[in-house]
Amino acid sequence: MAGTITLWVFGLLCFVVAFAKEAASGAGISLPGPKSGGARVGVVAVGVLALILGTAIKPSGGEPSTPAAGTVASGSTVGGSNQPVSVPATQNPATQNPPPANPATPSSTEPAVAWSGQVAITMEGGADFDLTPPGRHPGFPQGIYATGFTDTTAVLREEIQPEHDSFGIWTGQAPPSGAACADWAASHPGDSAHVNVGTTVCLKTPGGRTALIKIDSIAPADYQLEATVTVWATGKAS
Repeated sequence: MAGTITLWVFGLLCFVVAFAKEAASGAGISLPGPKSGGARVGVVAVGVLALILGTAIKPSGGEPSTPAAGTVASGSTVGGSNQPVSVPATQNPATQNPPPANPATPSSTEPAVAWSGQVAITMEGGADFDLTPPGRHPGFPQGIYATGFTDTTAVLREEIQPEHDSFGIWTGQAPPSGAACADWAASHPGDSAHVNVGTTVCLKTPGGRTALIKIDSIAPADYQLEATVTVWATGKAS
């Protein structure tokens, strides 16, 4: 900035020197200056050049630079030293500790669903839950059947057979998983269950399947009841 002002001042002085002598001579004052017209032109040319150079040269500087994030500026003092010090940038906690991967699902211990749907359980001919879909065994009575009908209740019983079903009424509020239903049937074995609409029964078949039986309706006049059934296979889901 100082160099620019110097050039402007010098250029203006050249104009003053070029024309002041002639103006002062008219007033009877003698001042030093160019004596000829050619010399005066040369002084004016030098002044013009100085003004042009002063205008062309822009002052350096501008907005102070901002230090990059995580670095102390060069002139800062840290611990009594004027050396620049690198400071770790602040990181987002979410990037420092990424959430763990999705936890393993319980599919490794949960049996696979073999079938689900509506089943009619009647007084004549048992419903065999080792069949897909569950239904009356083609050879001989097997499974469970319904009897003891009243207007609102019925009794599920096991058919007479060499190998037995075991079943018990589920007392939990939420429907059980396949593994929980199997454990419940094993720990509450029985060959009959008094049911009404809304009752849920866990059953273990002779073939090792688990069935969840939810009573939807009871029709005493038809000697049958309708149930929503989920049957789990003996193996485990992959």
